[in-house]
Amino acid sequence: MKKKLRKRGWLVIAVILLGAGVIFLFTEKGSSISDAQSENKKVEKEDLTKEAVEKLSKQANEVLKLLASSGGSSEAEQKTNELISQINQYKMKDDAMGQYMKLLSSSLKAVDSYREENTDEKALGRVYPSYLSALKKLKETDPSLHLEEIDQYVWFYAAAANYEQGQRKDEQITISMVGDNSFGTYPEAPEHLQFDYVFEKNNGDNQYVYKNSLPWFNSDDYTVINAESAFTTETKAQEKMWRIKSHPKYAAFLPASGIEAANLANNHTMDYFEAGYRDTLKAFKDQDIAVFNEGMPHIEKIKNIETVFLGYDYRYRQSADSYLENIIRDVKKYKRKDNLVIVNMHWGIEYMETPAFYQTKFGHAALDAGADIIIGHHPHRLQSVEKYKGKYIIYSMGDYAFGADPTLKSRQTAIFRLNFAKEDGSVVTKGLRIVPTLENSNDSETENNYQPLPVFGEQAKEVVDELTRISSIIPNGVHEFDYFDPFLEEVE
Repeated sequence: MKKKLRKRGWLVIAVILLGAGVIFLFTEKGSSISDAQSENKKVEKEDLTKEAVEKLSKQANEVLKLLASSGGSSEAEQKTNELISQINQYKMKDDAMGQYMKLLSSSLKAVDSYREENTDEKALGRVYPSYLSALKKLKETDPSLHLEEIDQYVWFYAAAANYEQGQRKDEQITISMVGDNSFGTYPEAPEHLQFDYVFEKNNGDNQYVYKNSLPWFNSDDYTVINAESAFTTETKAQEKMWRIKSHPKYAAFLPASGIEAANLANNHTMDYFEAGYRDTLKAFKDQDIAVFNEGMPHIEKIKNIETVFLGYDYRYRQSADSYLENIIRDVKKYKRKDNLVIVNMHWGIEYMETPAFYQTKFGHAALDAGADIIIGHHPHRLQSVEKYKGKYIIYSMGDYAFGADPTLKSRQTAIFRLNFAKEDGSVVTKGLRIVPTLENSNDSETENNYQPLPVFGEQAKEVVDELTRISSIIPNGVHEFDYFDPFLEEVE
């Protein structure tokens, strides 16, 4: 009797376990089916509509502009990746609309790829012509589409901002420097060429002047300009041919555009006497912009490198050895093994393409005394670049946003990007890269709109070729310049 009961007990247990297994099997299977259905629902892509194409194209323009103006900020990078993900949520048919969206996505991915140090520099250029062709074909196929065409400069500036971010190294600092800047024109210039007139005509804001320079000024560690003007409302001026003043409120252009410091050692900051100079100092102080001049160095800790900026206004009449002794004395006073000394020289002869003898003499002596680099301005055009004992002498960076050049006597200029690092306790130069630039962005050869235009393609090559030519004809001249151009030569 006990054996039968025991058998029946095992039988009941077996039935229960079997039932539980069946239930578990069906439950698990049901769960798996449900999960699979849910997963299929997740990956199911939406049909691409005209509205989506128009919306995503507009967003692409906005994201690229944000990348450019922010210098490739992390926020702009995130928005780029989010936009690429949005585009990929749609079904891409093999029609004009689908092809366009695929190539828009590929172009955005190319721009994003520049954040990697060793990316293909021509990544955007390889896909951009196909993107243009797809855009043209889509417009022809469906003229009712309201597509916001993205300017090629917008693509260029976004790519450049990301490229500069990709080239950054934690152990290095990057300093951008440009030549002569003023936000005022000498009184004798025609009214329609005066800076104030042009600025108001273009509804200028605090970023108007340096709008196109932001990809570089906002992607470095420090930006310095030569501020060749008094910033004052004084009317009593020196009796000289060129008197330049900018309204003090225009000093706000600098912090709005990523500029941290200004050289005042030049022949125009005193155009309106001591009163005008005091106004100038106040204008920059009010905007938290550092300044330096002879006898007034600026010392700044840039990341882990103490950087000393020295400035001298030693034009041709100040070419005697007594002036050189001032530079040597100051360099030896401030230079240490573990810091960086940048000497700014307002020197040379206007519109000469190569340096005068005294410039080379002064430059070599300053470097021999311990300076790390010589930065020049005053000739109002690009001059030669020399590499002396492993250190650069940039004899003249040319005019940049220069209100006193209303008729564009020399349009070609550049942003000079300098890289330094501390190795074994000593500061060393790690590289020089230029950004080929034109002084104006309105396509005119004779009327300045006071808005420098970094360029690509043939125009960039012309600037680089000119700088190479005038550098190659001096001893120790630099024969090759590094610059970024993401487009293929065939693209116009």
